[in-house]
Amino acid sequence: MEHSVAVIGAGLAGLQCALLLKEAGIDVHVFEREHHVGGRMKTEKVDGFLLDYGFHVMQTAYPTSQRVFDFEALNVQAFEPGAMIVQKKKNKAKFWRMADPFRRPIQGAMSGMNRFASPVDLLRVARLRFAVRKGKTEQVFEGENKDTLSYLKQQGFSQSIIDRFFHPLFTGIFLEDDLRTNERMFRFVFRMMSKGNMVLPREGIVAAPNQLAQRLGKDRIHLNSTVSFVDDTTLDINGQSKSFDAVVRAFNTNQSNEKRHVWTLHFDAEQSPLNSRHVLLNGDVKINDGLIAHLAVPSDVQPEYAPAGRSLVTVTVVGERADSLGLKEAAEIEEAVRNEVKLWFPDTSLNWRLLAVQHIEHALPEVGSERPLLATPQGHGFECGDQMLHGSVEGALLSAEAVANAVVVHLQV
Repeated sequence: MEHSVAVIGAGLAGLQCALLLKEAGIDVHVFEREHHVGGRMKTEKVDGFLLDYGFHVMQTAYPTSQRVFDFEALNVQAFEPGAMIVQKKKNKAKFWRMADPFRRPIQGAMSGMNRFASPVDLLRVARLRFAVRKGKTEQVFEGENKDTLSYLKQQGFSQSIIDRFFHPLFTGIFLEDDLRTNERMFRFVFRMMSKGNMVLPREGIVAAPNQLAQRLGKDRIHLNSTVSFVDDTTLDINGQSKSFDAVVRAFNTNQSNEKRHVWTLHFDAEQSPLNSRHVLLNGDVKINDGLIAHLAVPSDVQPEYAPAGRSLVTVTVVGERADSLGLKEAAEIEEAVRNEVKLWFPDTSLNWRLLAVQHIEHALPEVGSERPLLATPQGHGFECGDQMLHGSVEGALLSAEAVANAVVVHLQV
C-alpha cells in the first residue's frame, strides 16, 4: 500500500524533502500558501530587472548543494573571490581590493598594501583559511562554542581588520550587528568561501527552487493553499479535510520569535559603480556609525539581471544596524543609504533610480552560541528548514534530508 505524506511549505527544504520522499516511492504532495515556490528564495521582475528577495547568492562549495543542484543547468556566474573595501579618508572615498591570495596571487599580494590589514593580519587570514579547509566539513562544527567576535580575537586578528573586513562581510551574511553568531557557523561559512564561489543563476535566485520543483512535478505542488491542522496527520486544505500517513512542517514554527531582519534596496543605474565583480564592503560601518553593510552589482556578474545598457545596484542594510541608528521606515532607510553612497560615488549615485525597498522581517533564524547546530528530528513531529540546523541553503537541504529519512523510517515501522 502506497503511503501518503503532506509537506506544508514549498521553500527549499520543503521541496527537497518532498523530492526525496517521492524518490522513496511515497505519494507526497506539497501545499504552499503563496503563489510561488521558493519561500525566501524568490525573484521579481521589475522594469526588466531581476530583483531577488534580499541579496542572495549560491555557494558552490556547499557539499549538499553540489549533490542537489545542477549548477551548469542554472547557468551560474561567479563573483570574484575576496572583496573590495571602501573607507572615507579626509571626506574622500578610498577603495581597496582584498583578493584571495591563493586564487588571485598577484592581486592577493597587493592586498597587503592597504591601511587596515597589516601583513600579520593577512598571515592570520591565510592561517585561518588553511585551518578551516582541513579535514571533513563536519569537523568545523567541533570545538568551542564562542561567538564569532570572541573567536576572531582569540585568533589574534587586530581590531582594524575585524571592524573593516570581517564585520561588514559577516554581519551582512549573518544579519546581526555584533558578530554574536556561533563560531562554528563562522568557520563553516569561511571554509565554504575559501573552497568555492559565490554565484548567481542566470534567471535569478528563484531558479534554484524552481529546479527542484521541476523534478518533483507540478502535479505534486499546490500553490495558494490555505492549510490548518486538525491533528498530527489530518489537515483542512481549502475547507476540505484530508488525512495523511505523515505531515511535514516545512516552515519555521517559531518564526515570530526570529528577529534577524534586513533591508535590501535595489537601484537602476546607468553604469556600474564598480570596476570589478567583487562585493563592496563598507569599512566604516562599525567605527563611524555607517549604515550599509555591503553593496553589490548583480548585473556585473549576470547581465540578465538588468536590461541592456543599465546596471542593477543592490545595497544591504542589516536591520539591527538600522535600529541602532533609529531608522525604522523605508523612506528613512532610502535617504540614509543615498547619503552614504553619495560619499562613495558622488558623480553617479545621484542619478540612481530606486526600484524597490525590501524589508525582510524574519530573514534568518537566530543562530547564536546558545543554540546547537546539529538538530535532528524528534519523535513524530516532523519539521524541516534552516531553523533546524543553521541559517543557510546547506542547512535547509541537510534538514530536509534528515526529516525525509526520519519519515521513511517512521512509515516502515
